[in-house]
Amino acid sequence: MVSLRKMLSEKTLSIEDLSYLSRLLESGLAIRDCFSLLKNKSNKELFDSIAKRLDEGDPIEKAAEDFLPKKVRPYALALMGSLSFAAALSLSLQFYERSEEGIRNVLSKIAYPLLLLFVSVTSLYLFDLYGIDSIFSLISTFEESASFYADFRILLRIFARLFYYGTLLLFFMTVFFLRKERIILLYIFVSKHFPNSFMNIYCCEEFMSLFLICIRKGYSTKEALHILKSMRSKPVISFLAFHMDESLMEGETLKEAAGKYYYDSSLSRFIKIANYTNDFSKIIESYIVMAREKIVKRMKSYTLTIQLVTYVFIGCVIIFVYQILFMPMKAISIF
Repeated sequence: MVSLRKMLSEKTLSIEDLSYLSRLLESGLAIRDCFSLLKNKSNKELFDSIAKRLDEGDPIEKAAEDFLPKKVRPYALALMGSLSFAAALSLSLQFYERSEEGIRNVLSKIAYPLLLLFVSVTSLYLFDLYGIDSIFSLISTFEESASFYADFRILLRIFARLFYYGTLLLFFMTVFFLRKERIILLYIFVSKHFPNSFMNIYCCEEFMSLFLICIRKGYSTKEALHILKSMRSKPVISFLAFHMDESLMEGETLKEAAGKYYYDSSLSRFIKIANYTNDFSKIIESYIVMAREKIVKRMKSYTLTIQLVTYVFIGCVIIFVYQILFMPMKAISIF
């Protein structure tokens, strides 16, 4: 029989509950007082279960970890090793919101063009498999030369096959590089051979966004880098923090550390300016704004290219089908 604890652990607190809990903890309230204020019908059992584990002697970090949402848990578990529960919860929620915002921005720009391309090429593929032979039979009925249409069919088949094989290859590459050590190797390769690439700018923008969150929370540069180093769920962020921390430990300035090829080339220039101002965080925020503008421009360029390719092939198919449908009219005009 499944134990009550296991049944409850399958449920998690909502992001909203955690946000309220974080605010109450930051205001100085005791953890049990926070539970009392936040309890309602949907979360009462969960808060009671956490309180029960506290009574059994578990620290709050251990008692609450099973009830954290899956999207927040990786951040919180990494941070709880070096921060208090309240600090770890507050940072993990901000890290989660920042990461979700970045993902939403990318998906909102690229999802529709990719879906349009996929549906279009899938339709072409099915048309090539099941429809084009019937059309060639119609052509032969009207005794038309089929050489042009045969060439079109070859091009259509080549494109459809290349797309599907390319999609399959991309899928396997994505699965392969999902492993933490492999995605870091991919990032190093891309940063070294393709500086200022989309991946390079995107990861550096996310790294500096999380770094700025820590700075504005009152952590020093060293503390912020140590926090980001612990983010194993974000291997590239952890990698960038590790190498920046190592460079600073070797006596390099922050500007010199940010000048390595791992980082966006414009980052060191912003840091140089920040060193001569009284508002370091404002300059870093300016870099983040600029990096996001670059990302948006790249996304617009990619989506425009995808849409143009899609429209060209859809147009070719429409013209081809139109020519076929017009053939009976041509045959009638001859007689």
